[in-house]
Amino acid sequence: MKKIGLLILSISFIFLLAACLVNNTRYEAKASDFETPGFENKNNHGILVYGDDLMIIKHEPKGKTNSIVGQFDIIRYKNVKIKTKKDTYHITADDGVSLKFKKIRNRTIVDEHGVEYYWGAKAGGIVE
Repeated sequence: MKKIGLLILSISFIFLLAACLVNNTRYEAKASDFETPGFENKNNHGILVYGDDLMIIKHEPKGKTNSIVGQFDIIRYKNVKIKTKKDTYHITADDGVSLKFKKIRNRTIVDEHGVEYYWGAKAGGIVE
């Protein structure tokens, strides 16, 4: 009886160990995700990679409290590099730019501060 109990315990332990080793990445990060149309958050700030340029788009220019609809600032950084590992993006560019994002849904990423960005959709639009 002890042998059967030990066998069942051993098998259970093996299944538990195997479950811990399984890759838990549900969504795979790809550098091409940042190409057109890019990502936009609920504050209408966007991020886009076009060629070697990283563009951060802010739809409310600095220093202007009442921005006109359609006005925006584009901050452009050269020599962008995107490295991916499982569900994580690490973006670097000139001027010491370093950004990290995690892919949490098919068309949604989140930055290090918990701000969500939606691929190809306005804030509140289709995100999945």
